[in-house]
Amino acid sequence: MTDARRKLSELFGGRCAYCGKLLGDRWHADHVEPIYRGNPRLARDASGMVPACPRCNIRKGVLTVEEFRAEIEAQVERLRRDSAAYRLAEDYGMVEDTDRGATFWFERCNKEGE
Repeated sequence: MTDARRKLSELFGGRCAYCGKLLGDRWHADHVEPIYRGNPRLARDASGMVPACPRCNIRKGVLTVEEFRAEIEAQVERLRRDSAAYRLAEDYGMVEDTDRGATFWFERCNKEGE
């Protein structure tokens, strides 16, 4: 691992900046602001990057952080609509919708460090 990647990984304690899972050896350096939406110079600027697990980075794709949050928050309604197994588990009290918004790991880290 290069020194730059090691430093990026350490920004959030070796965790994905979005979901908070431990990264391990396979992770992505994600541009928080998608580079196609703004200045192409962002592609060379590491200051706007965070460590992300492959699942989060691929799912986020070219979304902004707020668009990604909305995508994550829509998952419960999609599961309820499309999955009989989810509805059954919900009926038996095994899962429940908390109406809690998606809070990313980097937001929790910032609050804890205040």
